[in-house]
Amino acid sequence: MYTIDGGRGSRIHALVVGVGAYPHCGSAVSEEASPWSLLHSVDEVLTCAPLSATHVARWLIEADWSKSDVKLGTVDVLLSSKFAVHWPKDLPHPVPEQAVYDNVRAAWRRWVASCDQAEDNIALLYFCGHGWGGDAQRYLLVEDLAEDIVDWKTRLIDFTRTRRSMRACKALTQCFFLDTCSDQPDELGDWACDLSAPDLIADAPQAARRTQERLDTRVHNPVFTPTPRGFPSNVDPGNVTPFADALVRTLDGLGADTAGASWVVRTTELRGRFADVLRWYWPTPPSGDALSGELPDSGRDTVLRRLSKAPKVPFRLDCHPGSARSHAKWELQCHQTSSTYSHGPGRTDKWDSETRASAYELTVRFDDGVHETLTQPGKIIYPPSHDETVEIDLLTPSSRRAGELGR
Repeated sequence: MYTIDGGRGSRIHALVVGVGAYPHCGSAVSEEASPWSLLHSVDEVLTCAPLSATHVARWLIEADWSKSDVKLGTVDVLLSSKFAVHWPKDLPHPVPEQAVYDNVRAAWRRWVASCDQAEDNIALLYFCGHGWGGDAQRYLLVEDLAEDIVDWKTRLIDFTRTRRSMRACKALTQCFFLDTCSDQPDELGDWACDLSAPDLIADAPQAARRTQERLDTRVHNPVFTPTPRGFPSNVDPGNVTPFADALVRTLDGLGADTAGASWVVRTTELRGRFADVLRWYWPTPPSGDALSGELPDSGRDTVLRRLSKAPKVPFRLDCHPGSARSHAKWELQCHQTSSTYSHGPGRTDKWDSETRASAYELTVRFDDGVHETLTQPGKIIYPPSHDETVEIDLLTPSSRRAGELGR
């Protein structure tokens, strides 16, 4: 576990797991083994998983939490790969533990114990690897699943049960980011009555029930997944997943909104903003990829992060008719700083860039004697993105003549 800020007060505690190797599944499962029909479809290698977990962990560790009401306290990372795990040298050492069941269970319990110290603590989980099930029941698969083929179910994580048990944890904000498939293999139904995985954490059903009886003690515990129930998540080998990249972008500022003079990322806006960021950067995602998950027990409005400055926002500006693009000189002048940003002329593409969230004056200038210059004084560019096509008018005959006389 890496301690980022061990000071007094409430803290964010994060558990990050990336499982990219399943050496006892797939072709390693004997056809004579009774769970073969279920385990043979689990691929051996997910190169994206340790990369994505490292990507999320790096952001958590390096992000600026100085203005946040709740600082980042700890990050626990577990990684598994078919190859050596290359934990970046500029991040805390030693190298993270291997994502086998015993290590994951111990880390999960450490994580819950840390979160259980105060109601204002925030629990964040990011898990990337194989998963089964959907809204009703969800399982997470770790590296040594099926190492002991006779007792393979003892290394299966019953996430649904564990999330339910975590209602007894004092931390009233718990966000679960499960970067997994939501596959529901046909064979899973055959085993449904027999998949009684052991407790990942200690069950406290009475305490969990008590939290549900009062609105002020109900946990805000949403689950986010990249796919709806029954779909795989398709990721190019060797790349960070779109889900992980969008999560980092969202928490880094594209999920933020104004709160007085500052920008904050809050739980009540997170799902919609996260989905918008995914759509912006991956407008045509692989089959099945669409932000999904489970709703929280409560609508608690928690500030996850307070930014030290306005976030950078991606924007895309175009004009109609498209034939005017090559003659257009675009300018954005920031109302707050008076800084000016420009694009063109001579460019035939859309203006696709990013800028600090603010109000701008937009000017589209033309010196071609055909199109009329456009000025819009109050252009708001706020997260998560801005996409607009402006209408360009043609010069009237009289204004053309006036322009010619002025030359």
